[in-house]
Amino acid sequence: MATIGSFLRGNWKAVEDIFRSIYADLVSIKTVGDELVTDHATFKTVVDDTKTLLNSIRSQIVSTAILTKPGLKIGSTAQNVKNETFEFAIAGVRYIKDAVAAGTAPGNDVIPQSKYGAVALDIGADLTIDVIEAAANATGYDSAALAIAGIPAVAANHVRMGTVTVIKSDGTFTFGTTALSDANTTEVYTDAPTLFEGIGAAVSSSSPATLSSSVGTLHTNTL
Repeated sequence: MATIGSFLRGNWKAVEDIFRSIYADLVSIKTVGDELVTDHATFKTVVDDTKTLLNSIRSQIVSTAILTKPGLKIGSTAQNVKNETFEFAIAGVRYIKDAVAAGTAPGNDVIPQSKYGAVALDIGADLTIDVIEAAANATGYDSAALAIAGIPAVAANHVRMGTVTVIKSDGTFTFGTTALSDANTTEVYTDAPTLFEGIGAAVSSSSPATLSSSVGTLHTNTL
């Protein structure tokens, strides 16, 4: 009866060839495996970036925000702030506000000469435009940015349409009384950003290419 030892001695070349083939196959498989590990990490980045963008889009869709620009400007009544027809959403529900050509009276705060004052125009589901005045309009602000920062936050279930800042160099400016077109008055109308401007950046990461390595056909050596 042949022993394993005698069998191997008699078939050593064939056994050696089998082991060489197994080794070659393992090297090939490892190359593909290494590439798969690298590609998995790359693909995970793409999936994570796509997930972030989709969540950003969803959060904006169900949010409370301006959908189209209100187009704030001086009204046909020169003391007022006009808006164009615009759309907005509250908790994902869409509303339409018609244009107000005559405009909305922007409060009644008196701004000291050569100081900045600011108001915001907010709107709720009842389509009523509310005027929100900066806290220190009575003493004025040293810059338009500071005046805007002094406006209280928008109330719950309301959307900020935008802001108006003014400064008058030859006397006090009274919101709702002084014409926004008055001489020596500088006013700036700023629409709030729309929902679409709040959506995250496009996915820039790239998915991995097709595998460049292949194990091909594995060896099938036999004794």
